Amino acid sequence: MPDPNASTGDPTDGKDQYQWQSPYSEQAKEKIRGESLYLIFLFFSSFFLIFATWRNYASFFISLTPTEVLAFQKYAYYSIAGMLGGVVFGIKYLYRVVARGYWHEDRRLWRFLSPLNAMAIAFMIGTMIDASLISKPETISAAAMVSVGFLSGYFADEAIGKMYEIAVVIFGRSTTTKGGDGKETK
Repeated sequence: MPDPNASTGDPTDGKDQYQWQSPYSEQAKEKIRGESLYLIFLFFSSFFLIFATWRNYASFFISLTPTEVLAFQKYAYYSIAGMLGGVVFGIKYLYRVVARGYWHEDRRLWRFLSPLNAMAIAFMIGTMIDASLISKPETISAAAMVSVGFLSGYFADEAIGKMYEIAVVIFGRSTTTKGGDGKETK
């Protein structure tokens, strides 16, 4: 099967001129629209939540000390921007697979959960920066936190790989592995 991301500059998506009708069934089109609406909702919600964090709207709902507000804002910036990055990746992925005829139901779970996974990854990257496990400048601005969060979310798979490397440095490699039969070996 060819790579759905290959030849992204090809505006035809392999279709002939004037071939405008979708080959997807009505049931598939309904599910694609549902996924699109979900991503659009998360997209605009992310921007609103970043703005709400900047304006400190959380203080209307929960009582925080000034120190707690700064900590809340920091991790909210990382997390929400991470979700935005995951959503942007999901939007790009969705329109590519739909246009190239590779959309299928089996990836729906991934497409729905990927922005949430990206949010968690960005949160953890933010905490690793805060813990000095990842180097950073002495002070980091809100814009930098949003940027790091977005990139962590957009490249969540690569971020997971980097986290694995950090975990190996901190905890070392396991000497026990599971074989193909599920039993532990040394």
